[in-house]
Amino acid sequence: MYKQFVKGCIYSFILFIAMGFIGSQNARADIMVVTNFFPTINATEVCADTKLRITFNTTPIIATAGTLQICKVSDDSVVWQLDLQVLPVDAYGPKAGGWPDAYRINLDGLPLNYLPFTITGKTLEIYPATQLSYNTAYYVKMTAGFCTDASSNISPGLTDNTSWRFTTKSAPAASHDYLVASDGSGDFCTLQGASDAVANNDTTRTIIKVKAGTYDGIVYVPTAKTNITWLGENRNTTIISAYNRNDFQTSGGTANRMAVRIDAAGFRMYNVTFLNTTPDGGTQAETISHGGQKYIADNCKYLSYQDTILFNGLEYLNNCYIEGDTDFIWGYGTAYFNHCEIKSLTTSTSYITQPRTPTASQNGFFFVDCNLTGGPGVSGCWFTRLFSGYPYAQVAYINCIMPSTLIAPVGWNPNNEGDLTHLRLWEYKSVDPSGNLINVSSRLTPGSSQLSDVNAAYWRNINNVYSVSGWDPTIVNAPTAAWLPVPADTATGVATAGVTLTWVAGAEATSHDVYFGTAA
Repeated sequence: MYKQFVKGCIYSFILFIAMGFIGSQNARADIMVVTNFFPTINATEVCADTKLRITFNTTPIIATAGTLQICKVSDDSVVWQLDLQVLPVDAYGPKAGGWPDAYRINLDGLPLNYLPFTITGKTLEIYPATQLSYNTAYYVKMTAGFCTDASSNISPGLTDNTSWRFTTKSAPAASHDYLVASDGSGDFCTLQGASDAVANNDTTRTIIKVKAGTYDGIVYVPTAKTNITWLGENRNTTIISAYNRNDFQTSGGTANRMAVRIDAAGFRMYNVTFLNTTPDGGTQAETISHGGQKYIADNCKYLSYQDTILFNGLEYLNNCYIEGDTDFIWGYGTAYFNHCEIKSLTTSTSYITQPRTPTASQNGFFFVDCNLTGGPGVSGCWFTRLFSGYPYAQVAYINCIMPSTLIAPVGWNPNNEGDLTHLRLWEYKSVDPSGNLINVSSRLTPGSSQLSDVNAAYWRNINNVYSVSGWDPTIVNAPTAAWLPVPADTATGVATAGVTLTWVAGAEATSHDVYFGTAA
């Protein structure tokens, strides 16, 4: 009896200790720990187009219910509210059906479904569907459990006007030189905010410099925002990213399914990557849709799968990288690709282009001195897949390099185009990486042809490609001036020992002169 009593006491004691330990663990672990806010608490000089970032001690998972609000300190009014909801999805992510109003954004009159949040590592980023007022104090409220983690812990609630408060900066002075930085150190935090600040129909070029970082969110530049240049710090680390696809937008169609849409004329970009994060098979998902005239891209990257680039104007791409697998360069425009890498991601179903050249008097797509590559084991791809109703489609590959098995022997896929007699599908001296001529004896006939030396030289000349418009993009002055120098330009009192000079090289610059001196 005594032994049983002792054993019972010991068991009860152990159970008590165990339950106490578990309870202690739950008490300490059921609330996720916030390790950082952006903007920081009580920050000043915050961009009016700021995003909100919350970093936790564990990887957050967005809940299916909860509310986040941005409120004015002055009157407690709610300027933006996000109500979490169960989202319609398919195998490729969010889809259009039943999309809630809380997940819609209006970009310069273009209404779009959008994802107002992303998760990278342990950081939740919120993208408000509004720009805040300048020189105004705000605070953020958030219901407890807005996020959870893999252990079912929940994020803490923010219920007052002091836990996360910040004040926006004054409006940047009207300028033709803006800086975008995701960390808030520039004039704007987003490409959308900076582009919106450009005066309508401005004949003077505005340079928007973009510091390295990933800028999530759809960007739209309307027709009135002319003569803009985006100058990235580094094309591998300056990334404009968005999830968008045809089946995500309620209206669908080419107007709404892109990561970036540019309708303005005179647009130029350097050292930027464009990424549509839609997975393979997720329907059409352009990285960029361009309908304006005289577009220049230099040292840029375009990453998607289907319909990666849509060109409907006049375009010139130099030293760019483009990848995809289905009609991934397409449209109604005239485009010249110079020394670009064009990468096919899948075998057999990879169609590099779909030209919809409307008439015999308009030119199409020209690839000159380009490198056609494929993913591991990729072969049997196609130069072009035609589309019915465009019998004057034009594509030319001049002096391009490609693995001998990358392109199917017939080269061109007529698809549902019945009239092959007027097609302008041209090739000239394609070679493999070792410089050997590709066997072209089985190319599509009728419909395609090998250019003569004289004709190849004619179409290599960019002035002949743009003869109707008279545009020569090769004489455009790139923004070659260096920027973001450290120490800052005109800085004084700089230490004389241990100084490292750094700067961001200007676009296409081959060298920079550095001037510095010492006080007498």
